[in-house]
This record gives sequence, structure tokens and C-alpha cells, in this order.
Amino acid sequence: MTADETVSAKIAAAFPGLSRGQKQIARFVVDNEYFVAFASAAEVAQKVGVSPATVVRFCQALDYEGYPHLQEAIRQRFPRAAATVKKIEERLTGPVPENDVLAQVFATDIDNIKHTMELVAGEAFESAVAEMEGAASILVVSGGIAASAAHFLAHSLKKMGFPVQAVTTGGMPLSLELSALKPEDVLIGISFWRYYRETVDAMSRAKEIGTKRIAITDSELSPLARLADHVFVVATDGVAHSASPTASLALVSAFVAALAFRRPQQTLDALRSVDAGYRESRILVEE
Repeated sequence: MTADETVSAKIAAAFPGLSRGQKQIARFVVDNEYFVAFASAAEVAQKVGVSPATVVRFCQALDYEGYPHLQEAIRQRFPRAAATVKKIEERLTGPVPENDVLAQVFATDIDNIKHTMELVAGEAFESAVAEMEGAASILVVSGGIAASAAHFLAHSLKKMGFPVQAVTTGGMPLSLELSALKPEDVLIGISFWRYYRETVDAMSRAKEIGTKRIAITDSELSPLARLADHVFVVATDGVAHSASPTASLALVSAFVAALAFRRPQQTLDALRSVDAGYRESRILVEE
């Protein structure tokens, strides 16, 4: 077991018994390893919105004597070359140019996609694709800024001939879909930043039924991750006030492509049928 795995395992084991503030720190540590490896306890406290004393108590709850000992455990997985440290420090302290917002947004989302690609294990990806391919039906549940990925996934798979529904409003529509959920189905829950209770509850209900569950979220400690058979963590750093859904859309696009390659003839036949329907109904503008 690596040092990084040891820290993650300690956090996961201690998580249920942590205070609310300590849970916020736990999520931050898991999702921001590079920052924690080189930032002070005060800087971590400021980022999370807690006191430095809470950071220290969090470390002690994980059986570390203090913050430096937790930091050292995390640092062991990173190269100690001065160039690496310098690069990280520059990224942490570098200001965002007010006149270069466009470049900053694109650069941040490129980093999000690269980071997400590193987080997705090939074997886990193929296993989730196989679950979706073999499902009797697929239910995608989401809300808020994560809803865009849910709509894109459901729309794309439906055009390819897969039995799929997306619910992003909760309430009666979600209750109706959950009432029809069966063990041979697959539920995909997508939520990050602020986790929608109805999405989490849907995952919990699917677990009770025995339905396979796939989570697309932003942390291994998110409530969705703890309920899923397959967990995919996406990077959601944003330049403005909100998290970015770009990496989640890229991951969903990869699922769509993988399923298309697994069922090429079904996909072609379904797309031809959809295209014919569009033409007959004159939905699209022809030029």
C-alpha cells in the first residue's frame, strides 16, 4: 500500500465519525492533494472556511500528531525535485489576469480533462460500459449544473437505440421512474459540488433494489460514491463562482463512444431511423 493510499484509507475509515467541519477538510484533502502537500495549515483552513485548530484536530482524528505529519504522508507520493515544487507554488499563488478570462477558463478546463483522464482506470471504465450495454434499461439521475451531462448521456444513448431515461427535476417524475426500477437495470447518478438529495436518495433506493449503480461525482468521499458499484471522479475546478461540468461531459462522451463501438450496427440503424424521422417531421433546417 502506498503512502497516498494509506492517507485515503485513513480518511475513508474515519469519515463517518468526523465533525461537519472535519468532513469538509477531508473532502478538500482528498480532492486537492497537491495543494495540501505544500500549503500551510492556515492556508488549508482558509480555503475550507474553518479554523486552523479544526485542521489540527482533523489530523489527530486520523492518528497523525499534527498537520506536518499528515502533510509529510501526502508528500511521499510526489517527486521532491525543486522544479516540481516551484511549479506547484506558482500555480497556487499565480493571479488570474483580469483581461485574460477566456484563456484562463479554457486552460482550467483542459487541466480538468487531463486530471480526470488520470483518475479514470481503464478496467473500471470497461466494466461500467459492460454494465450499461447489458442493462435492461438505464436511468440517469442528476440536477443542477450536473444535469447537462445527464441530458447529453441520455440523449446520445437514446439516439443509439438504448432504453434510457434521464430525470433532472426530481419529484413525481423521479418517483415514477424509481417505482419501475429493477435489479437488471442500471442507475447512473451524476452530482458534484453541492449534492442533490434526490440524486443521493435515488442511488440509495437502487441499492436496496439490487440495481447496479454508477456514480459520476467530484470526490471519492461524496455521498454518491459511497452508494455506487462504479465510481468515476471528475475534476470540476472553475474560474468563476461555479464548478465546471466540462470534464463530466468529456467522460460521458467517452461512455457514448465506447458503447457505439460495442454495438456498431445497432448504432447505425438507430441513427438512420432517427435521421429519417427528423426529415419527415421537418424538424431540422435544410440548407
